Amino acid sequence: MQSKNLLKTAIIVLLISSGSARAEISTSVPFAVSNFSPLVKIHGLPSPRSANIMTKGSLRGTIQASLSNNFSESLGEQQSILLDGESLNTELLIDYGLGNKAELSLVLPYSKHSGGNLDGFIENWHSFFDLPDGGRRHSPKNRLLYQVKNNGRESFALGPDSNGALGDISIIFSKNLSDRKNQLWKVSAGVKLPSGKFSDLSGSEFTSFFSMAHYSNLYILRFPKWHFNQTLGVLKNNAADLFETKVKNLVYFGSSQVGRKVRERLDLKLQFDYHTSFYSSDLKQLGNASVQLVLGGTIKVSESFVLDLSLTEDIAANTAPDVTFSLGLRRTF
Repeated sequence: MQSKNLLKTAIIVLLISSGSARAEISTSVPFAVSNFSPLVKIHGLPSPRSANIMTKGSLRGTIQASLSNNFSESLGEQQSILLDGESLNTELLIDYGLGNKAELSLVLPYSKHSGGNLDGFIENWHSFFDLPDGGRRHSPKNRLLYQVKNNGRESFALGPDSNGALGDISIIFSKNLSDRKNQLWKVSAGVKLPSGKFSDLSGSEFTSFFSMAHYSNLYILRFPKWHFNQTLGVLKNNAADLFETKVKNLVYFGSSQVGRKVRERLDLKLQFDYHTSFYSSDLKQLGNASVQLVLGGTIKVSESFVLDLSLTEDIAANTAPDVTFSLGLRRTF
């Protein structure tokens, strides 16, 4: 409850705080989203970042809220899985400019798992466009059941009651490597702390480490209205196994985004997020690499305040939520 109140307070501060910003906020940055599958989110997979660095003494606050609908079911020879529910992942991100082209970031996540209310809408969407529904219409609507079985025995289950809790906190240090005006390079290193609980899928209860390289090109081929962002990284897991399934020691991940300024205060963007598998398993939900498509836009409300809106679809089926709706509020101080 305290972490939930903290996020509410942060939203209010972002919306009503006044004062001139030390740095103008950019609209040419990646969407701060990742794979919100409840089996993946617990590992602290970081969201992509721009290669830009905050100036000394400047502060940027971000509230990112993502609502994901999950329905996926697989039956293997020794293992079976059922993911049916909705997950609301809210993150408070604080970036502070240290000076000397360095930046320190803090990520405070809050996760809530429930049956949700989107099942009917998504079923109608699939029916209207004659898309496969994966058996949705034959399952109870708005149910929460995240379940993993091994050799016919239940290894993990969450549901039917909804829950919300503080997740695993991450700390990130970033350093700028390039002074070129339109092409920026940055490296980051971070640690995810075991502040969440595995029992409610708010965390893995293990520490993990990650490093990233970021590239941002503000003008693609000298076209001033187009931009490009690229993130590549590796995450080291310290968990040996979860869900009675072996966890892979190293996971590689990345994000590629292209965007265009269509109005003075509006950028439209297309983004691909991807990563290798987190588990050694024959089931797609655990053992396959994931690719997601993110579509959306960024609206510049003022010189220091922007709004991000995006929709994420799983391209590699059953490796990520069916659909994720995201809203982000970013402000510099």
